[in-house]
Amino acid sequence: MREVGNGRYQLIRELGRGGMGAVWLGRDSMIDREVAIKELMVPGGVPADERAVYQERVLREARIAGRLADPAVVTVYDLIKEGDQIYIVMELIKAPTLTELVERDGPLGAKAAARLAAQLLSALEAAHESGVVHRDVKPGNVMVPAKGSAKLTDFGIAQALDDPRLTATGTLIGSPAYMSPERLSAGPASPAWDLWALGATLFFATEGYGAFERESTSATLLAVMTERPRPRLSPGPLAELIVGLLEPNPELRLRAPQAQRLIERALGSGQDLAEPVDPPTVRTPASPRPALSAAERKHRIGLILSTTLTSLVVIGAMVLLYITVFKPTFTLGATGQTTEPDSPATSPAMQPVLTLGPDGDIKDTTLRTFGNDCLTWLPAKDAPKIETSDDVGCYAPHDVELMDTVLANSDVEKDVPYPSVEELTKLGGTECTRTFLSSKVLGENKESTLRYWVVVPTAEAWKMRTSNGYRSSSRLIYCFVGKADGSQLTEPIMAD
Repeated sequence: MREVGNGRYQLIRELGRGGMGAVWLGRDSMIDREVAIKELMVPGGVPADERAVYQERVLREARIAGRLADPAVVTVYDLIKEGDQIYIVMELIKAPTLTELVERDGPLGAKAAARLAAQLLSALEAAHESGVVHRDVKPGNVMVPAKGSAKLTDFGIAQALDDPRLTATGTLIGSPAYMSPERLSAGPASPAWDLWALGATLFFATEGYGAFERESTSATLLAVMTERPRPRLSPGPLAELIVGLLEPNPELRLRAPQAQRLIERALGSGQDLAEPVDPPTVRTPASPRPALSAAERKHRIGLILSTTLTSLVVIGAMVLLYITVFKPTFTLGATGQTTEPDSPATSPAMQPVLTLGPDGDIKDTTLRTFGNDCLTWLPAKDAPKIETSDDVGCYAPHDVELMDTVLANSDVEKDVPYPSVEELTKLGGTECTRTFLSSKVLGENKESTLRYWVVVPTAEAWKMRTSNGYRSSSRLIYCFVGKADGSQLTEPIMAD
């Protein structure tokens, strides 16, 4: 039997093993208590002279994680460094992981999923307030005891190992199916990473399979970057929470306070919102997902091409797959805009184009939909900002539905020249009209019964950045659809 910590801790038997180490059942001989001991393993490919750097980072981040005080955070008791090996001594949680629980008992019900969401969100908020981004939130890192709070494990470890020098070796730290699109495109670390992963974890909890898990890493990465899965839940706050957390654009993604309000609504509802709308069917990770618009697909593939976390072989496979499956017919102009030949530029149902920006018709820099596409809000000159209260389920009365978004320039992190209102109007009008006339918008005689709006960014909004360094959504063109007579919609108008 192995001993560490000058003989204080005994390693009794291995409980599990993952990409960043092995977890042992241990015993603290000093106070006669069972503990969990994580034996950290630096991924292969890290040069020997850099191992000490990562070990020091692990110790630093684990110390920070050890100070987190939240019922849903696994308590860190001790840190041990012996030679070039690091051991983290933690409280022992005798409970299955969320992965094991769902595989054994099936998807969680609404109330159980909402309670789990509340517990995990609380843990993440505590971490983010302390400056820790977890970076590896996934079902395998969530322990779910029969009583008491769920526990989120491995705080700080993924952060300590996620270093440019490490990822340059070709090692991907974490689980690709639970990594946000902006993380895969090498964006700066942000709490938004964890919130997206929380959404993916809740999707697994309620659906019984991973939203983006595929048979290969390259296929998984492609799914993360190009697909927007929709849970089969009945319309309501739980479904809105998951969709809002899985918003690909970090600027539009739900923030913690908004997520908390949806969780409270889900917990206060008497309806079992986890029941699927259609009868349960056997689903596999390879099941098809709702397709994105052409503009969204081009945006996601553009981000894939910029990632530094995958090898050129994987990227090449993704591009070939994209070309084979989607067969794009676009060309890239001097301003970076995408255009498609023989596309309609307008229709009688199209309303006058509006501008978005501090100096525009709508004085905002982004139109946040808080994870839902149905709003009690109308695009108009001097329209107020979209508030959380404007975000409603698509089976509740609503004024408009988000029909599409068009990325006006794929180089979202570069200071490219503003095209002009005229060019953006042409691009937005063409793409929004194409979507409006397609089968994606339901209904007959659409041009007489419906109307749609195109909202383009102003020059000031085009070049703005947020305080944390992200490019704001000022490169997006928004397309909204609503009834021509001004009455409210009472059900979704967009096809799945």
